[in-house]
Amino acid sequence: EHFRCVPDIIQFSNHLSYEGSIKPLRDDSTSPLRPAVVPFRVDAAMRSGKVNHEEARAVASLLIAATENPAFDKQTFGVVSLVGDEQAIEIEKLLLTHLSPEQFEARRIVCGNSAQFQGDERDVMFLSLVDVPSSGPLSMRQQPAFQQRFNVAASRARNQILVVYSVSPETDLKPGDLRRRLIEHAIDPKALTRELERVEARAESTV
Repeated sequence: EHFRCVPDIIQFSNHLSYEGSIKPLRDDSTSPLRPAVVPFRVDAAMRSGKVNHEEARAVASLLIAATENPAFDKQTFGVVSLVGDEQAIEIEKLLLTHLSPEQFEARRIVCGNSAQFQGDERDVMFLSLVDVPSSGPLSMRQQPAFQQRFNVAASRARNQILVVYSVSPETDLKPGDLRRRLIEHAIDPKALTRELERVEARAESTV
């Protein structure tokens, strides 16, 4: 049984790491934010080492805008880089030029990797995938260590998660790639719920 995240958020981890065994019990109506999962694609991004500057600026802009939006009043924020720490450091630098230390404290803003949020939570999480398009599909990312990283990152938000990415899931990522699965979930967060319902219906029909 799971009470922290609204269902659309936890279903990614439910499908990824728990074979659908998690039962989300928190009602959508308890969240002040809609939708619960938001995709945000960054175009013409370039990567320098482990930093995607365009994506970093996008994340910082989205978070700063949220602090100024009454709908996000009293909401807490976290930022996770899914590739190393450098992206999180870059985003934090950008935020520090626009937000005061008091705002950081009031909003409990932390920028880091998924391990830094293990056992922690925020109302709203911003995930930066960092990777950019290449000449062909990127190398597959589905190893257990990455699965754990994605599982933690995608399940820290209580009310809303924003997935910020610079790649096309159809052309830049192979089927089954964790990045593609996360982006596709952000685009259609109800898809996994529908799939789990179909599996349950088939199981009941065989009883």
